[in-house]
Amino acid sequence: MRSRRLVLRIAAVLLVPVLCGAGILMYLHERTTQNVGTAVGDASSPDRIELYVTAQQVNAAQQRLQLRVEIIPHGKLAANGLDVPAKYLSLYTSSPTRAQIDFPAGRPAPAQDLDLSMYGGTVSDYPFDGYDAQVSFAASMDGQAVPLSMTFGDIDPFFHIATVDGGYQKDAVDLTVHVSRAQGSKFLAGFMMVVMWALALSVLGGAWILVSKRRGLVWPALGWMAATLFALAGLRNTAPGAPPIGCVLDYAAFFCAELLTAVGVVAVSVAGVITERKS
Repeated sequence: MRSRRLVLRIAAVLLVPVLCGAGILMYLHERTTQNVGTAVGDASSPDRIELYVTAQQVNAAQQRLQLRVEIIPHGKLAANGLDVPAKYLSLYTSSPTRAQIDFPAGRPAPAQDLDLSMYGGTVSDYPFDGYDAQVSFAASMDGQAVPLSMTFGDIDPFFHIATVDGGYQKDAVDLTVHVSRAQGSKFLAGFMMVVMWALALSVLGGAWILVSKRRGLVWPALGWMAATLFALAGLRNTAPGAPPIGCVLDYAAFFCAELLTAVGVVAVSVAGVITERKS
């Protein structure tokens, strides 16, 4: 018996560093997959337009991917060796709202923000929703096509953007990306579903004891159960990414947990009133 208790105590002590180590490993894995640049195009060409494209923010509800595009001319396409277009530059994009962006000759080219449409997914699948997007650019200078190269990266901490496919021609670059929830968001949402079920089953178990034992109106227990009913709603509203009502999170855990908790509170109240009136 003593040896068994000793083993349990050692296991309990070791559980803390094991969990902490697992959490750190998950963080390191998440860190290595975030903000990883993808290069596409002919970067060896001395005369080209270089694009630095960064995914700033993902709006899953509107299925919109916000990009910031920085333009750097090289070689003969730059004015006097500066990072400004030597001639009138037109950049053609796959954005439905800004299909063409123009830059005057000899002037600095400021970073441009534009939106891309995402497809192939729905936010109702939260936290397992995923989307695709097409990142395409072409350029011309004074009406003549010019070579392009592009470096793509993302900085939105709530989403992971992975490159699916990429290609380029002399005057165009194309990249297909897949947008999904970050590993941390998925883990937290899954943990919240487990907690919701655990709390609901705890309330239901307590209600079964009170009703079967005919304990009457036990006010501390009723207070705990009622507080759990509202705590579940508060917990649900803290889900990362503000998921809409009716997503997978709700149907897999929240709605059921609220129903079971409410049933437990009502059952204890009704049985308690009946017991108190008889005593």
